[in-house]
Amino acid sequence: MTDKAKRLLQKSIFGLFQQKSLFNVLRWELVLNFGYDNKLAVADVLAQRMLELFEQYAPDWEKIQPQQIVWLAVDASDGPAYSKTVADILHKSVILDLWNREEIEQLADGAKAKTLLPQRVARLCQQTYQQGGLRTMTDLSLLLGVSNSTVRHAVQSWEEAHGDLLPTRSTIHDLGTTISHKRQIVGLHLQGYFTSEIARATNHDPQNVDRYLRGFERVYNMAKDRAHFNRICFLIDLSPRLVKEYFKLLGE
Repeated sequence: MTDKAKRLLQKSIFGLFQQKSLFNVLRWELVLNFGYDNKLAVADVLAQRMLELFEQYAPDWEKIQPQQIVWLAVDASDGPAYSKTVADILHKSVILDLWNREEIEQLADGAKAKTLLPQRVARLCQQTYQQGGLRTMTDLSLLLGVSNSTVRHAVQSWEEAHGDLLPTRSTIHDLGTTISHKRQIVGLHLQGYFTSEIARATNHDPQNVDRYLRGFERVYNMAKDRAHFNRICFLIDLSPRLVKEYFKLLGE
């Protein structure tokens, strides 16, 4: 048998096996059940994108250690906008430690789980942010099996003890009901501090600091022109809550 004949034989044997893949399952699902029989090139692209999403949202299970969990977080790079819902926001999977070795050792030494809650909340927020995501109060409530109000008290307790802000969605995306960090950012900016200095002082990403300051200046300029509140929200593409907080700062 010639080399060419051998190659053809091998391809006929193993080529069919190569077609047994998740990609082809997805591709033919699109073709047979979703009307892509005349759009095979589009079906190929969509099937490949689905595989990428599976990889993105389902981390390698070999990386998951005991006491860890995979949780979907809001993508820190996708900020809020006017009339933007949770369904419209980008998300990403992150790996979190429900308990770490130090906390378990503290429990073994007699510490109460309740007293460890602030440091656990802080760690979960920081771990999420390091992986490019953000936690909400509801996320933390579900993760820890406690009420939203308990989580808020834990966050407040940690921030008061450390004189710093935790990287939650409220603080990073400026969605919280408190304006303390917003006032701090604007105040530092008006005092002449650089973005990098403000970011370090307020535990914010420099891009978010710049975005916040740009938004503040735009609201300020439109408010000077006596633009209507709803028009400002629409034109600047910011949530009504955030624009209201900008107005509070302007009033101060």
